[in-house]
Amino acid sequence: MDPQTMQSDRQTLAFEYQADSGRWSWSQGLRDLHGLLDGEHPTTQVLLNKMVAEDRPLMLARFQHHLENEGPYSCVYRMTDPTGETRRLVFVGQSEAVAGIVKRLTGFVVDITEPVREGARQAVEASSKHRAVIEQAKGALMITFGVDDEIAFELLKAYSSLNNIKLASVAEQIVVGLADPSFSRDEPVRCLLDIVTAVSGVTGRRDDGALLNSQ
Repeated sequence: MDPQTMQSDRQTLAFEYQADSGRWSWSQGLRDLHGLLDGEHPTTQVLLNKMVAEDRPLMLARFQHHLENEGPYSCVYRMTDPTGETRRLVFVGQSEAVAGIVKRLTGFVVDITEPVREGARQAVEASSKHRAVIEQAKGALMITFGVDDEIAFELLKAYSSLNNIKLASVAEQIVVGLADPSFSRDEPVRCLLDIVTAVSGVTGRRDDGALLNSQ
C-alpha cells in the first residue's frame, strides 16, 4: 500500500457490521481512534467501553432499532480516545435488509469535537459566498441521514477540515455527485455514502464495499 493510500485509510472513519455474524469491519482510522492494536478485533463491546457511560443506553437502543428496521440512521455520542480526550462523534449510514430482515449496517463516523469545529471556522467564513451550494449539500445530508441542520453542517465542516478541502468544494462535490450517473444507486443513502467517501479519498474498500484492514 502506498503512503497516500495508507494516510487516506488512517483518516477514514468507516465501518460495516454484519448482522448475522455480529462481525464489525473498521477502517484503520476508526481502529486508531479506539486504540485497537494489530490483531485485535473490533466489537460492539469495544465501542461501548470507549463510550461515555451516559451515552451508552441511547446508543444501544439506536443500534438495536437499526438492526430491526431498514433505512438511514444517525446517532451523536461521546467517547474517550486513547489520549484520554473526550470526543464528540456522529455515526451516519444505512441498515440494509433482505426480505425485511436487516443483514448489514454500513456507514462512517465524523468527529465533531470543538477542535474540528475551530479548525474549520476559516473555511466556513471563506465559503459564505457559496451559501447556495452549501445549503443544497446540507439538505441532502439532512434528508438522507435524518440529521438536523446543525449536525449536517458539522459533517460538512468536519470533512472540509479532515481532507484540507474548502467547505464549499466539499459541498459542491456532493451536489455534483448527486447528479453524476456513475453514483447512481438503488438506495439514496448508498449513493450519498459513496459520494462522501469519494470526497474523503477512501481507497481502502474492495468493490463489494467491504472494508480492508478489518482485522
